[in-house]
Amino acid sequence: MNNLKKIEKRILKTPDEPASQVFRELVKALDQKENFNLTTIYDLDYDDFQLVLDVLKDWRLDRYAKTRKRLKALPDIQ
Repeated sequence: MNNLKKIEKRILKTPDEPASQVFRELVKALDQKENFNLTTIYDLDYDDFQLVLDVLKDWRLDRYAKTRKRLKALPDIQ
């Protein structure tokens, strides 16, 4: 499973979890080319921190256009 799909599943499965909020903010910032406070990822556990780093790599490579569109449709990201 690619990293953007992992984040999408996490946001949908546990929308009120603090990590999901960080994921939403990250996706929104990446999509809208806004600033993102990197210190928020330091509060994540190691696996979530690594997932964020992997998402940054994937987003940069721009491989997952369909997943990006679905992520943008999630609440608080538009």
